[in-house]
Amino acid sequence: MNTTKQEHRPWYKEPMMLLVIGLPLISVCWGMVMLYLAINTQDSLVNDTYYKDGVNYTEDLEHDEYAKRLQIAADIVFIDDEIHINLRGYLDEQPNTLQLQLIHPTLQDRDETVLMQRLEDGSYVGINDLELPQKRHVWLLSGEQKWRVRNTEVIEENKAFTLGKQ
Repeated sequence: MNTTKQEHRPWYKEPMMLLVIGLPLISVCWGMVMLYLAINTQDSLVNDTYYKDGVNYTEDLEHDEYAKRLQIAADIVFIDDEIHINLRGYLDEQPNTLQLQLIHPTLQDRDETVLMQRLEDGSYVGINDLELPQKRHVWLLSGEQKWRVRNTEVIEENKAFTLGKQ
């Protein structure tokens, strides 16, 4: 009678143990990495006031429509550290101040708001803190008269662009 003695290897040398222990171990490690990233990174694309913005969406469209009825257009140029705006349209009187919002396409913390003051010649001037050129959503608002013109522009130094009716 031939009896062969079967060799027994330790459990950690069995190839099947790599599947039994290895795959769950990799899953746990990957889960820890994802948890770390979820806790320690900022959600920059999510606006904290998303509900309020959604409720005010129709109101915002009314501001745009009002600007269209008045045929408001603004020529904007960035010169050195200043922003110059010439405003056109059927306005009863020129607003004393305008608000220029330079909104970054993805990062909320890079948004800029510039208060534009009216000069004696009827143009507006404000301070520029942007490093140019940059692509931005440009909104020009009048808080006094409740209108807004907006567009997406690549802003370059000494290069004029027009918002609103052209």
